[in-house]
Amino acid sequence: MTWHLPEVIDPTTPLPCVVLADRAGLAECAVLQRGLRTLGVPSLRIDAGSLADLRIFTLHEDGSLTVDGHRIVPTVTWVRHFSPQAIPAGNGSAPSLFRADSWCALVDQISSLSAFRLPDGADPGRLVQLDDAARAGIRTPRTIVTTDPGAASAALSSDRIIVKVLNRHFVETEPGTMEGIFPEIMDGASARCLAVRDVPMIVQEYVEHRAELRVYYLNGETRAFRVGKPSPEAIWRDAASVTVSPTAAPESVEVAVHKLAELWGLRYGAFDFLLTGDGPVFLEVNPDGDWRWFESKAGVDDVSISALSMVRTLHRQATQEGSAAIDLAGFLVLGTDRAGQARDRTPSMDARVLGALDIRVDGATSHISARKARLLAAILLSTPNQVVPTDQLIDSLWGERPPPTARKNLQVYVSALRRKIGDRISYEGWGYQLDAGPEDLDLLRFRHLAGAGRDMRRRGDADAALTLLDRATRLWRSRPLAEFSDVPLIDDAVGRFTELYLTINEDWAELEIERGGHIEVLNRLDDLVPFFPGRERLVAARMTALAGCGRAPEALSQFEAVRRHLVAELGIDPSPVLRKLYEEILQGKAPRRPEPGTATSPTPWDRGETLDARHPVTSITGGRHRNHHR
Repeated sequence: MTWHLPEVIDPTTPLPCVVLADRAGLAECAVLQRGLRTLGVPSLRIDAGSLADLRIFTLHEDGSLTVDGHRIVPTVTWVRHFSPQAIPAGNGSAPSLFRADSWCALVDQISSLSAFRLPDGADPGRLVQLDDAARAGIRTPRTIVTTDPGAASAALSSDRIIVKVLNRHFVETEPGTMEGIFPEIMDGASARCLAVRDVPMIVQEYVEHRAELRVYYLNGETRAFRVGKPSPEAIWRDAASVTVSPTAAPESVEVAVHKLAELWGLRYGAFDFLLTGDGPVFLEVNPDGDWRWFESKAGVDDVSISALSMVRTLHRQATQEGSAAIDLAGFLVLGTDRAGQARDRTPSMDARVLGALDIRVDGATSHISARKARLLAAILLSTPNQVVPTDQLIDSLWGERPPPTARKNLQVYVSALRRKIGDRISYEGWGYQLDAGPEDLDLLRFRHLAGAGRDMRRRGDADAALTLLDRATRLWRSRPLAEFSDVPLIDDAVGRFTELYLTINEDWAELEIERGGHIEVLNRLDDLVPFFPGRERLVAARMTALAGCGRAPEALSQFEAVRRHLVAELGIDPSPVLRKLYEEILQGKAPRRPEPGTATSPTPWDRGETLDARHPVTSITGGRHRNHHR
């Protein structure tokens, strides 16, 4: 449980307060609470895994309750993944199960006391969702719920079939342990041979589509992401293969989302759509859908900003304070508040992971000589403000055969690290979390600048976007955390850093080309492209810049090099967009450096077309860049 309250309060006077109830390790409520503190909104966060010491007293006639000595009036209560399964139930005895059920009942009653509660409205389940959407004139896949998937597949008579569970993909077998059954795409002939089952399931036609959208609805606003994945279960089983990019939802999708949100009375929901040549196809909505994972993949904070704005607006309505806008500059400091709280009692820290590990405390280099201690610091710093499970830390530090004392030794390393960097590491019941803000860690500055730059580009402010993106790229010193390249947790984190680094270089290059800076683009991309020869968006920017400098033959040669690489390494041809750019350059239609007062010809990104990054990315290394493919 964490409180963010005013420094001076009267314990006898009820304090209007936002209540967030969730489970350890989820980032959404943590981000919201940091943002609410920055905006001066009192909040209480209740973690399902840490209830043993929580003290509640509710005998007040004014609708207030006393929590650990603080008397509050809930204004907005948002409950996310807080369930009996998420609460440690001891030995599974009847008393422990009653305990878990009672805590959930209390949280539900706190929601009832609130002026606003989330989720609100109906969660009708997939069948009713699809039926309601169809009745509202929104296209849905043909769907059958059945215990006989073979017969259902025959009835659908489709070349490809999707078989999936009727409700959620995951069940929680014990607190913190999730087991899933994922959607499976099958050819129609194989699906028709499926045996009768003892459990109802969904059998659905496979809809051919050109894109998949995740659209978040937040109190009338929408934020959309374009999602690319090789299979339905890739998000859970192979996250590195999934691409996520912010996008503007087509008007037909916007209309459908607002219509369904109104129909079900939702203030918040995560909608999934397919885009086809015949319009959008609605798949489902999740009133508890997470968003931070999609934001981290896309390098933006759009949904967090909208969620924060929604909660603050509802709180102000409950307290009759009126409303005020949230600007981007205000959100850029959201990650700093916890560090700001601790500033008086901990030393300042400037840690850097976008290169060799470098930690400075109060301006002086902090030397950590033991490799395991350095590795622990690197892991926690590369996943800031997130819980890293204890078991994963032990596996990373000791490998497959940890000593019997590994857990105790880990505690010793954590204590030693706390003495180095101050009280920034917390134990959340099942793992450790390092709390940091952008002033503490280059990675967070990098992410915030990248997100702000991309946001400014979407808003049409090219000059501001170029400045922010350039500042972000300059934080990249060399291959991140190279000394730990054999550690899977580090490799995964560095892969995410590198993907974002390449993406913002592509964003910067496209903007620079639009203003005629072809030479500046070549100066940067000449170092990058040779090490990522299959990354087509990067290649397209370099080809365009070459043609814009009057070096069309080199641009055509670049295309041939990419084509040979893709055929040899992946057995595929360049994308239609890259081939089209090649044809334009071949015909002399490529954009040239504009004369003053003239505009360049439209480039692929101006036309809304997409170029895929088809080459695996793990890191960029060396003086400026080096290859690190596996």
